[in-house]
Amino acid sequence: MKIIEKLKDIIATQNIKKTIYNFLAVIISCIILLISWSTFYPKENKSTEKIESLQTSRIEKNEYFYTDSIDKKLEQILSQINGVGDVDVMITYETSSEVVPASNITKSLQTTKENDSQGGTRTTTQENITEQIVTLNNSDYKNAPVVIKEIKPIVRGVIVVAEGAGNPKVKSALIDAVTTIFQIKSYKVKVYEKK
Repeated sequence: MKIIEKLKDIIATQNIKKTIYNFLAVIISCIILLISWSTFYPKENKSTEKIESLQTSRIEKNEYFYTDSIDKKLEQILSQINGVGDVDVMITYETSSEVVPASNITKSLQTTKENDSQGGTRTTTQENITEQIVTLNNSDYKNAPVVIKEIKPIVRGVIVVAEGAGNPKVKSALIDAVTTIFQIKSYKVKVYEKK
């Protein structure tokens, strides 16, 4: 109520035209402020971010389980070699897993030929390429990308710590097994005897 009374006093004491101009100036300033605010701070699509984070976490979990299962399988295989007891391995990778998604690619080519009044010819070519990732949309995989192939990580090196690795024949057999499994050079494999 006090605000309305103050407005009446201001209108009564000042020129009405000046008050209206000031009021319009404030409204226009607010509109400009809102437009500039939305330009500098656009509203983010939270559903897209959520889908991307879920897909990223799914890929990271798969990569962890893949590398962990490779470690366990290698330990099992190496422990079965004659003269080898308990085995621990550590595998390092050069790269992480890479997923190649399926995509729809649309290409369009537009050529424009122009002739001017002086007999000159100008040709303009415009090429547009758009790519859209193909996604599954069902109850199990909401907007999950369709994967064409998954490239597994490249092995950088392997450390093997095994009982019985002090024997040169056993050590050589362990190195041969690891180099055969991962198709890597023998200098990338280090074998140590377990305590």
